[in-house]
Amino acid sequence: MRYKTHLITTFVLATPSAYMTNNLDLLSVCGLAIGALLPDIDEPNSFIGRRIPIIPNIVKIIFGHRGMTHTLLATMLFVYLAIEFPNEFTKMLALGYFLHIVEDTFSVNGVQWFAPITAKKIAFKWYITGKTSETIIMGIMLIYLCLEYYIILL
Repeated sequence: MRYKTHLITTFVLATPSAYMTNNLDLLSVCGLAIGALLPDIDEPNSFIGRRIPIIPNIVKIIFGHRGMTHTLLATMLFVYLAIEFPNEFTKMLALGYFLHIVEDTFSVNGVQWFAPITAKKIAFKWYITGKTSETIIMGIMLIYLCLEYYIILL
């Protein structure tokens, strides 16, 4: 997914629980947004990769795109961070990170959830990144997000 689709989809998925637990403050929203983009640190041309010099190149060389940053192991590191430093930012960061991996699982390329134990990819093949299928998903999610916030603001 492109960064816009990740952000919108992550907010659609996280908003109901964030609202019900009073976690729609600025710090939580920032944590969620960063978490939604962070797994793509393994791609120098990604939204986050273009903003952080050198690191994405190193990560991509070592792990490849959708390598170790797109695994359950990497997600668990962020969950551990949220447990060790329990605040709304780290909790939402971990949630955003996890949701990014879930979202990429629905792409044609899929995700190696259980690497390094196995290289088997899980792919539900709903969309191709950057193609019409992703644009349709982004449009649907944007409408849904607007409806969620409309309901919240009532």
